[in-house]
Amino acid sequence: MIIGPNAVILGYVLRSIPNSDFGMKTFDGRLRLQKLIYMVEAFGVYLGYDFSWYLRGPYCTNLARTGFELEQIMKDIPADARARFLDKSKQSQFDRCVKFIRSIMDSPQDLARLEIAASIHLLAQNSHIAKKDIFSRVVAKIPGGTSNRAELLDMCENMWNMLSETLRLPSREDNLPDSGGLAPKPPRSSFRLEKSPESIDAIKNAMIGREQYGDAAIAVTLKDLHEHSMDLEPNDRPAFERRPNEIEQLVPDSTQDELITRVLRQYG
Repeated sequence: MIIGPNAVILGYVLRSIPNSDFGMKTFDGRLRLQKLIYMVEAFGVYLGYDFSWYLRGPYCTNLARTGFELEQIMKDIPADARARFLDKSKQSQFDRCVKFIRSIMDSPQDLARLEIAASIHLLAQNSHIAKKDIFSRVVAKIPGGTSNRAELLDMCENMWNMLSETLRLPSREDNLPDSGGLAPKPPRSSFRLEKSPESIDAIKNAMIGREQYGDAAIAVTLKDLHEHSMDLEPNDRPAFERRPNEIEQLVPDSTQDELITRVLRQYG
């Protein structure tokens, strides 16, 4: 199957979220997708994407692949499409997430607080490091963070308080030592991309043309790593594991079902 039904579901979810402004052509567009879906899952609505700490906080390669699939059919998803869940508790959790995102984003370009919220939540849930060290790690991931450190740290503190009120973050003592990672682990080798292939965008487009969306996601990830001068390391363990996929609990929608059927017939 070339474009799967999950791409349609992802489109419906994004249509339900304010300031989602889906797009895969820019780094900010890809970052926004990753952080929005991470927050949906953080609020308890698991969509099948497992995130780990990466270039700019939570990242899922499978989500990037689905995003490239969605890019091919997003125009077919109605502007008023909404993801609704049969389970009232899941609908409530999703609505709470939408409300939270609306409160921290004034526009699709307002990404700083979204990125900080997702990054803080992942580190708080998957590490035992002190709050101040979590903040330092989050700020270090943001370009220009050192020159704007005080403002970003204030933003981290405000976001920690907001997340604590809505998602009950684990308590943290500032005098706890930094464990040096998300979990104890032996030293791992890493490498930096010394040179980005000149034609990586052409490679990406060729992969999409051949409907190899997984390879396209990897190509773009390598490009982002090179442009941000980041080391490439093996991913840490996923932030979400072995949970029921809530997309099976979506309320039936005739337009959605017709689009899924058309996608399967056209590409299956």
